[in-house]
Amino acid sequence: MSTHGDTRKAAFEAACELAASGERPTVVAVRAKLGGKGGQNAIQAGLNDWIEEAARRFQLPGLPESLQMAVIAFWDVACQTAKAQWDEERAALLTQLESRDQQLAERTQERDALENERDQIRAERDQRTQALAQAQGELFAAHQHTRALETERADLMQRLADAEASVAQLTETGAQLVAKVRDLEHSEQEWKETAKRLETERDQLQAEVEAAKQKIAQLEHLRTQEKRERAQLAAALDQSRGDLEAGRTALAEHAAQIKTLTDLLERTQATHEAESAHWLLQIDDQRQALSSARERERRWDQERATLLSEIRRLSAEFAPRPPLED
Repeated sequence: MSTHGDTRKAAFEAACELAASGERPTVVAVRAKLGGKGGQNAIQAGLNDWIEEAARRFQLPGLPESLQMAVIAFWDVACQTAKAQWDEERAALLTQLESRDQQLAERTQERDALENERDQIRAERDQRTQALAQAQGELFAAHQHTRALETERADLMQRLADAEASVAQLTETGAQLVAKVRDLEHSEQEWKETAKRLETERDQLQAEVEAAKQKIAQLEHLRTQEKRERAQLAAALDQSRGDLEAGRTALAEHAAQIKTLTDLLERTQATHEAESAHWLLQIDDQRQALSSARERERRWDQERATLLSEIRRLSAEFAPRPPLED
């Protein structure tokens, strides 16, 4: 593409950007947008392309060249009018915005004041809560102390009642002890007589103990003899056990030999039975073959008899006849 075509295309794009930003797309503005580059004819051609494109987009008929400058001037006036209206509306909006900002600042100050007041109220609430908790703790401690004192008083009352009961019981016990002392004094004579009787019984028991000692000595002697006999019996029992173990070993060997012979006998018997079954099968086969042979022989005898009868018949038929007598 030639340099003129590139400049024309760049001028068209610059005009589109200027129109989109709300500025009038003139040759001077387009050249400024292009950085002061481009020829007059190429920029004018690109601007004309933009006008034709705008007319096509807005479905306007093609404008002759004589009206293009008028349209550009009209566009410029429209842009200036819109800018003036926009400036007025923007000023009004800026005024409203400043008013809103001032109201917002006032509301912010009020909010800050309320937040400060809220913080103070919270601090006072925390202090009062802490004081209330401390008072509740002190009240609870006092209540606990009161309960402890009441418990201690009840304990002391119970101890006093127990002490009074103990005094009454001791008084009653003292009376009982006095009565028992009197009874003991009365029974002392009986105890003395009982002591004499017990001494007599003790002497008798000592005599019985001596006799028992003698019997124990005899029993010890008998137990010693019994131990000796038990030792002899244990030795004999051990010998018997040894003999029994030897007998069991021999019996086990005999049992093993018997088992071996039994197994051999069973195997031999099984072999004989197998051979007997084989020979029996062969005998059955021979019997069946003999029966078949006898049956064949019987059929052959029948056939032979039939043939002999036929031969006799034929011989009789073909035998020479005797001459007839005149």
